[in-house]
Amino acid sequence: MKVLMLGWEFPPLFSGGLGIATLGIVEALREKVTIKLIIPAFTGSMNMDNVNIIGLNAITSDELTEERMRLQNEALSTELYKIPLTLSPYHHINEEISKHSLDRFDEELTEESSVHTVYSLFSDNEVYGPNVLRKMHHYTQLAAQLANDGNFDVIHAHDWITFSAGMRIKEITGKPLVLHIHSLETDRAGDNTRNEIYDLEKRAMLTAEHIISVSQFTKNQIEEHYGIDPKKITVVHNGIAQGATTRKPHQLRDKLVVFLGRLTHQKGPEFLLETAEKVCRVYPRVKFVVAGTGDQLAHILETSAYKKLGSKFIFTGFLSKAKVDELLSMADVYFMPSVSEPFGITALEAIHHHVPSVLSTQSGAAEVIKASLKAEFWDTDKYANYIYALLKYNTLHQELSGQARLELESLTWSHAGEKIWNVYKDVTSSSIN
Repeated sequence: MKVLMLGWEFPPLFSGGLGIATLGIVEALREKVTIKLIIPAFTGSMNMDNVNIIGLNAITSDELTEERMRLQNEALSTELYKIPLTLSPYHHINEEISKHSLDRFDEELTEESSVHTVYSLFSDNEVYGPNVLRKMHHYTQLAAQLANDGNFDVIHAHDWITFSAGMRIKEITGKPLVLHIHSLETDRAGDNTRNEIYDLEKRAMLTAEHIISVSQFTKNQIEEHYGIDPKKITVVHNGIAQGATTRKPHQLRDKLVVFLGRLTHQKGPEFLLETAEKVCRVYPRVKFVVAGTGDQLAHILETSAYKKLGSKFIFTGFLSKAKVDELLSMADVYFMPSVSEPFGITALEAIHHHVPSVLSTQSGAAEVIKASLKAEFWDTDKYANYIYALLKYNTLHQELSGQARLELESLTWSHAGEKIWNVYKDVTSSSIN
C-alpha cells in the first residue's frame, strides 16, 4: 500500500507533540506501507526505508512550473486570512483575523521571476510564524501538484493546517482521505469557538472517509462540538519510543515539579500558579520548573512575583528534545493541569524517565496512564495534596513511577501503527467497493 502523508512538524523542526507523533507514526508504518511525506521544511538527513520525505524548502523548479502553480491558484478559495501569531497557531490569540485577497498573493506570485522565491517561504526554519496562513495556502498548492499523479492509495493528513491540502488532493485524485486529529480549535480557544479554523476542521471532517483521534476525550469533543458520527472516528492513542533512561542528579537543594508545554489558557497556567502557592505553604523545599513559552508567560511571571513566589519558579523558555529529556531525568513530579488536552505526550516522556505524574482528567494521557494521580482541571486543592504526597513519601513516589513505567510497555508506536494500518485497509476497501 502507498500512503501520501501530509505533515507540518517533523524533527528536527518542531514546536510540540505533533512533530514527535508524526515521526513515531511514520517509523511504525514504514514496515507495512510505502510513505511519501510532504512537509513544509526538512533540514535533516534522516533516511528511512520505504519513506520519501519531501520538504518544500528544497523542491526545485524542475518539479513544478509557474503555469501549473497559476492553474492551482485559480482552483482555490478567494480569500486568505492572516493570523497575528508569533510562535504557533496552537497559541490562541483573541485578536481579529484580517482578510487578504487571494488576488494580491497571486499578483505577488506573478511578479516574481522564479518559483524559488515562493519556496523560500519555507526556508526560514520557523515552523509556523506570522505568515502561517500564507504558508498553508502555498503548501496546499504545492502538495496538490506533487500528488497530481495519484500514485498512492490513501491520503493521511495531520491536523488542521494540512486539511486544505488533503481535501484538495482528494478532489483531484478521488483517493480516500484520513484525518489525524492531534488538537482541535475547541481545545485551544474554548468549547463555544466558531471561527475560520473551526470551520475548516469541520468541513474536512465531513469530507474525509475516516478520522483518527488521539484519545477518547478528543473523540467525544469531535462528536459533541463538530457533530460528527462517532462511527467515523477511531481512537489511536499516541505511543513513545521504548528504551532505557538514566536518572541525573541536580545541584539544587529543592525537589523539582516540572510543567512542560505552551503557556496558553488551554494548558491551565492559572491552576499551576494556584497549586504551586498551596504546595509551597506545606512543602517549602520545592521548585516549579516551567518549560515553555506562550501568551500567558508574562501573566505567570507577574503573578508569581506579586504572590512572592518568584523564588519558587524556574522559567526555562522553549527547550529542545534533548534538554527536555535532561530536565525530566532530574524531575521529581510531572504536573499537567490542562483545561483541555487531546493527549499529552510529555506525560509519557516523564514516566519514561521514572517521574510520577499528576494529571488533569481532561486529558488523553489520563486514559492510558492508570498509575497516575488525577483531578479535574480546576481542583487545585486535590492537585496540591497529590504533589505534596509524592514529594514527601518516597514509597508512594516509587510505587507509582514503577507501575506507570510498566504501563508504557503497551504504549508503543508499533501498537498505534497497527491500528492506523487497519484504518487504511478499511477506507481503501470501501473506496474499491
